Amino acid sequence: MKSKVKLLVLFLGTCLLWGLFDKPPAYGDLTESQCAKVAKTVASLLQQAHFSQKPADEKLSQVFLKDYLDALDFSHMVFLQSDIDEFNEKYGKKLFDYIYQEDLTPAFDIYSKYIHRLTERESLIEGLLAMPHDFTKDEYYQTDRSKMPWPKTEEEAKDLWRKRIKFELLQGKLANEKPEQTKKTISRRYARLLKEMREADSEEILDYYLNALTHAYDPHSDYQSPSEAKNFEINSIKLSLTGIGAVLKSEEGYPKIVSLVPGGPADLDKRLKPNDRIVAVQQEKGEPVDVVDMKLNKVVEMIRGEKGTKVTLIVIPADSPDDSVRKSVTLVRDEVKLNEQRAKAFVYEKTEKDGKMERLGVIQLPGFYEHASDDVALLIKRLEKEKISGLVLDLRKNGGGMLEEAVNMTALFIKDGPVVQVKDFRGRVQPFLISSNRYCYGGPLVVLISRFSASASEIVAAALQDYGRAIIVGDQVSHGKGTVQTLISLSDFMPWDFHGDPGRLKVTVQKFYRITGLTTQQHGVASDIVFPSLDDYLEIGESSLPNYLPADQINPMNFQKVNTGLSTIVPVLQRRSAQRISSSIDFIHLNSEIEVLKKKMSEKLVSLNEAQRKKEKEEFALLKKNYETARAEQKSSYDKIYEYDIESVKNHKEPKIITNTVEKTSPATDNSLEDTKILDEKFDDSLNSSPKNDFVMLETLNVLKDYIFALQEPKNILVLKNENS
Repeated sequence: MKSKVKLLVLFLGTCLLWGLFDKPPAYGDLTESQCAKVAKTVASLLQQAHFSQKPADEKLSQVFLKDYLDALDFSHMVFLQSDIDEFNEKYGKKLFDYIYQEDLTPAFDIYSKYIHRLTERESLIEGLLAMPHDFTKDEYYQTDRSKMPWPKTEEEAKDLWRKRIKFELLQGKLANEKPEQTKKTISRRYARLLKEMREADSEEILDYYLNALTHAYDPHSDYQSPSEAKNFEINSIKLSLTGIGAVLKSEEGYPKIVSLVPGGPADLDKRLKPNDRIVAVQQEKGEPVDVVDMKLNKVVEMIRGEKGTKVTLIVIPADSPDDSVRKSVTLVRDEVKLNEQRAKAFVYEKTEKDGKMERLGVIQLPGFYEHASDDVALLIKRLEKEKISGLVLDLRKNGGGMLEEAVNMTALFIKDGPVVQVKDFRGRVQPFLISSNRYCYGGPLVVLISRFSASASEIVAAALQDYGRAIIVGDQVSHGKGTVQTLISLSDFMPWDFHGDPGRLKVTVQKFYRITGLTTQQHGVASDIVFPSLDDYLEIGESSLPNYLPADQINPMNFQKVNTGLSTIVPVLQRRSAQRISSSIDFIHLNSEIEVLKKKMSEKLVSLNEAQRKKEKEEFALLKKNYETARAEQKSSYDKIYEYDIESVKNHKEPKIITNTVEKTSPATDNSLEDTKILDEKFDDSLNSSPKNDFVMLETLNVLKDYIFALQEPKNILVLKNENS
C-alpha cells in the first residue's frame, strides 16, 4: 500500500456545503452485501494499522455500540433505556463477530428501532405543540443531555419532550415571534428530521456505523464515503474544485445559496444570487429533477460534474415577490479556487507621537493545505517590502493539515534543526528536520493561538516556542491533538470482483512529539502570555473528546535555542499585557460575559419561566448596550489596515484598505429554532471578525510592540519594567 502520511485534524461539522466539485463518484450503488465487505475491511485495517493496536474484543465492541447509539441519539431522548438494554444484550459484546462474518444485522436492526422511536416522538411533538403550556411555572430544562441516561419509561420520555418543546416555544416568545409561526417551524423541523432519517439508504447507515467503529479507537480516525473524501481533499488540502462555485445550505427544505465563490462560474455569470432557493437540477440533455426536501449532500452530488459540462439550476429568485416565480440558469462547470481559505496578510499602520510610522504585519493562516508554506513565504516577502518591524502568525482558527507543510512552515522562521518527531505503534521514532533553505524571516515574531489551534498548528507553535524563536499568546492552551493520521483508499483492499467506490479510511497511525520529547496530546501548547477567553471555559479540546489517546513523552532531541533571553523578557511583557487588559473596555466586557457563561455552565439547567428568562435576557442586553456605548467612544488603534491576499500579491495589485472606523458589535442573536444544540445567549469573544474590531489581535500587536522595543537594546527591558502600559 502506497500512502502519503498527512497530519490531519478533527474538522467541526458545518451546515454549509460547496455547490460543486468533481465528477460524482460511483457511490450510491453499493448493495447491502457490498457494504458488509466494506465494514469487514475497515475493521481489519483498524486492527492492523491503528496506533493503539486495540484488540477487537468484547470491551471495544461495547464502546463501538455506545458510539453508534450516541451517533443516532446524541441527546438521549429518542430511545428508551429498555431499547439500550436490549441492544447491549443482543450485540454489546458481539459486534466484531458480526462484522467479520460480513453481517450488518446490528446496524440495520438498531437503525430500524431508531426510526420506530423517532416516528413516535414526531407524533408526540405534534400533540405537545397543540396543547397549552404554562410559562409562569418554575421548572427547568437541561439542554445538554449527551451524558444523561436514556428515559426509563414512556412517561419519562414524554415529560422530557414536553420540556424540550416548551423550551423551544419559549425561545420563540423571547424572540417576539408569532406563536403559530414558532409552532410551524418546530413541527417542520422534526418532520424533516424524520423524513431524512427514513430516507437513509444502506450506505448512509453504513457511514453512521463505521464512524462509530473508527471513533471507538480514537476521535480522529474516520470512515469517509467517496463524497466525504472528495470534500475533505477539496476543503483541507487542495483548496480548489471543479464546479460552479456556490456555497449551499438547507433551509426549510430548500437548498439555498449562501454565497458565490469570487471568480467562479456562478459569480462571473451574475444571474444566481445569495438567498436564491433551488427547486430543481437538470443535467445536460436530461430532465429537471425536483430537489425540495432532498438531503443537501444528494443535491450537491447532482450538481457536480466534469469541467466543461453544463448544469441547469431552476431557482426561486431571492427578490421574487412570491414563491411561484421560477428562473432557469444554465452554467458551464469550471475550476474554482477557494482563495478565501488560503493565507492572508495584513499591515497595521499608525503614526506615533514622535512622528515615526509604525507598521506591523499579520499572517492569518486558516489551515496547512497543500503549498501553504509557499503562500506564507510569498506574503512575508511582500510584508518585508512594506517595511514591517514585527510579525504576528495568527493560528487561532487553524485546525491543522499536512505534516509536511507544518515542517516547511517552521523552516520559514528557523534556519536548521529538528521540528518534530513522530512515533509509531512499534515504538519507532522518526525525526522531521529542516532539509532545505526556506528561511525568509528573522525579525520579532509572535504566534497567536486558541483552543481551536490544533495538530499541525501545534507543531509549528511548539517548535517556535522550544527554540525561543517566538512568543506564544492567546488562550491558556491550544487544542491538544498530538496524533498523525494517514488516508487509506479502501478500493486497494477490496476483492477483485468488487464494483463501486468503497470510500477511504482516515486512521491514526502515529503520535507526534515536541523536540523536547514532551507531547501536545491532551496538554496542547501553553501560551506564554494568556488573554481572557470564553474558549477556556467551554468543553473544547482533545480532553473533551471521547476515546482520546493518552499523553506520554519520549527522549528529547539535540537542538540549539536561537534566543535564550525570552525568560527575561516574557515576565515583563506578561505584566504589561495584564495592565492593559485590566483597563480595556473590550476585555472588561469579555470578563463579564465569562462570568455569565460560568454561571450558566455551573447551573446546567435553563429556566422555563418566561419572566425569569426575560429578566436574564434584559440583563444580558443591558450588558451589551453599556459595552456598545463605551466602545462607540473609542478611537481606532491604527490609522490604516491593509489586506493582502495571495492573488493580489502574485499579480502585484494594490492591497485592500480596511476602514479604521470602529464598528458596532453584533447584537446577541438566538438561532435556537434552527439548531439542535441550543445556547440561550450568543457569546463571542472576538465580537467581530473584521480586523479593525479584533481586540484580541490588537492586544497581540501591543505585545509585539513591547517585544520589538525589548529586543532593540538590553536597557529597554528596564524601561518597560518601569513604564506603565
